[in-house]
Amino acid sequence: MTKLYSMMGLCLRAGKLLVGRDAVIAAVKRGRVRSVYLTSDAAASHKRELAAVAPDLPVLALPFTMDDALEHLGKRSCIFAAADGNFAAAIEKLI
Repeated sequence: MTKLYSMMGLCLRAGKLLVGRDAVIAAVKRGRVRSVYLTSDAAASHKRELAAVAPDLPVLALPFTMDDALEHLGKRSCIFAAADGNFAAAIEKLI
């Protein structure tokens, strides 16, 4: 899991990790992301909202909680997305 935190941290420092509901939903509507990542303690309403906005978009489950995200990434959120295809592929591989 350390590699996943490292990759997401690198993506965040590069300015390509979208964090939070509003940023992710806006990027999904514009077609800027190829998948969305939800923490293990995310509310079911987030999945339903993403399914309503983009039904064909994969929603992947992260193996950590919002508190773990705060500890390792410095951001407390339950919804993330990578705005870069290479970062997205690397994160998906590590999930």
